[in-house]
Amino acid sequence: MDGIQLAFLVLAAFVIGALFPLLIQLYSVLHTLRHVLEKTAKDIEAGTKTVHQVADRVDRMTADLEKGGKLQAMVAGVAAMSDMVLQLRDTLKIASAVGAAVVPAVGAAVRAWRSEPEAQAGDSAPGPADPAPVRGGAREDAEESSRKEVAR
Repeated sequence: MDGIQLAFLVLAAFVIGALFPLLIQLYSVLHTLRHVLEKTAKDIEAGTKTVHQVADRVDRMTADLEKGGKLQAMVAGVAAMSDMVLQLRDTLKIASAVGAAVVPAVGAAVRAWRSEPEAQAGDSAPGPADPAPVRGGAREDAEESSRKEVAR
């Protein structure tokens, strides 16, 4: 055997030794891929059948609704409900604005009502050295109560 034949023999052994496991792995991968694709194709086919069945049902239902005139009534009901929801939203906006204005006013009125008896109790019993004050009328009373409210 000369050197060239020996080199071809070593090269052939190397190629066979390197390619044989690679071919086995490639066969395994292609075999697994084929099974996965077959299973996926069956699943896609079943899903497509289901989608077509649902589409047929929807078509039959809408055809029945259109024949009886129920579809227009349903659309009108949905439109009326939408209008009602919009009105409710507007009403709630107004109610929240009114509530935001009324609640502080009611709180101030309650505070004023609670503090009024204390102010009257101090004014209603003048001492012997303190003569009863002379008031000029309702206008002065209103000014005095507003000054008390501002002082709080």
